[in-house]
Amino acid sequence: MKTLLVAIDLEPGSLRVVNRAAELAEQLKAKLHIVHVVDDALTLYEPMVEISVRHRLQQAAEAALQDFFEQLPQAVQAHTHCHVILGKPHQALSRQVNQLCADILIVGRHHIEPLRDLFVGTTAERLLRHCDIPLLMVSVDSVVAYQHILAATDFSRSSHHALQASLALAPSADIRLVHVCDPPFSGFVRYDQHDLDTMLEQKRERLRQEVSTEMAHFLADDDRSRILTEILTGEVEECLTQAVEQQRPQLLVLGTHGRQGISRLLIGSVATRFLSTLPCDVLVAR
Repeated sequence: MKTLLVAIDLEPGSLRVVNRAAELAEQLKAKLHIVHVVDDALTLYEPMVEISVRHRLQQAAEAALQDFFEQLPQAVQAHTHCHVILGKPHQALSRQVNQLCADILIVGRHHIEPLRDLFVGTTAERLLRHCDIPLLMVSVDSVVAYQHILAATDFSRSSHHALQASLALAPSADIRLVHVCDPPFSGFVRYDQHDLDTMLEQKRERLRQEVSTEMAHFLADDDRSRILTEILTGEVEECLTQAVEQQRPQLLVLGTHGRQGISRLLIGSVATRFLSTLPCDVLVAR
């Protein structure tokens, strides 16, 4: 990854986002672009003062970005640029991603606007629909390099893109790659408990073999030396939540578009839930 774009809303949590982006830029020897979007909705209903309001908002944002810039390490400052742009946040950021040929978009915990989000969705969700590059949402106030990563896969293309992004983003980290399967065990109730337990274990073993084979194909072109694979059985969101609680990763990695297949898992159906709870930093990819 050579170009990192960090988008901040100038809320109190923005500093942690900039600090994480700076750590990644320094580690990866990458260019860093810090962007703030002045939402044009703020002046939409004030046509008589629209120009002056926008000008004041832009000036204030430029001063704030300069403060963030001056707190960066000098080695990072040399490759950092600040931008204040106008528009709807997700559309303006999507254009900026394309113009800068960014490899990843880094954002912070979304500032919740319940009524607005109810009807049009969060900025993060809209970015996921419009951006083709990985999205890193920072929630932890830390600049320690990622060393412990938990990634979930359903063997879809998006979960593979997310895994590859995590390998590039954290070149020295160990990655635990988990697959969650919820096999259909209904239909066995006519057997006694011993026979039922035996059949369930046989079914689980066949499923583990199938998943192991699929996992090998999934990782065929990746650096497996840093990846430890694990198969979990149960409900997807519950298993992933437990895995996060037990393993306490610095980064959770998910795809946003799943597929129907061996596990009946659609990672995308739970990705936005983890983005809303943010148990740790979360990386998602399409």
